[in-house]
Amino acid sequence: MLITLSVADELTFDHYQVILDRKPFGNPPPPPPEPTPTPRILSPSESFARQLKLCALIEDDDGSIQVGIINMQTQNSFYLKIGDIEEGVELVSANYDEESAVLKKGDELAVLSFQTGTVQPITQEEARSHIERGRTGYAARRKAREEARKRRQEAIEQQARQEPALTGDALEKHLQEYQMEVIRQGLPPLPIPLTEEMDAQLVAEGILPP
Repeated sequence: MLITLSVADELTFDHYQVILDRKPFGNPPPPPPEPTPTPRILSPSESFARQLKLCALIEDDDGSIQVGIINMQTQNSFYLKIGDIEEGVELVSANYDEESAVLKKGDELAVLSFQTGTVQPITQEEARSHIERGRTGYAARRKAREEARKRRQEAIEQQARQEPALTGDALEKHLQEYQMEVIRQGLPPLPIPLTEEMDAQLVAEGILPP
């Protein structure tokens, strides 16, 4: 028996929709990921940081660093911690030993040097290396500080054990000197007041604020 198909029957896939819904050929491949933009590497004269100057590096006891920056064009100054943004400029990392900081604006990266005052555009890989060197340097400095503090404390305790019992003015002078030493080390002070001379001396040494 001859079956005649109309033009409409020839152009439609309705008869096969049940089969197509079962996806016999599997799911289509996912679309390719969007390409990650590559940060621009410009010359120092073209860098966004050409007007910026690194003026301060302050490291806290927990290892966090504040960076002082001056915009030489606007004469504005500001402090940044890691992740802070000011005037569209983000602090990516800071290296206390190398006296430098990596800044980012848009897709551009640049490192500022405190010692030389130079600006150098860098890549993402160079920025990651800068971050790692900063972490390693802080760990070494912290270990050295802890060891020095421990040695000084042991020396103070040993000296105290060796000294004969003191009384009167000699004891008061010894306690005052010991008080000065523990304050210099950041240890809990003794429950004795500072004299004006002791306070002035610690202020002059930068241990106490004015």
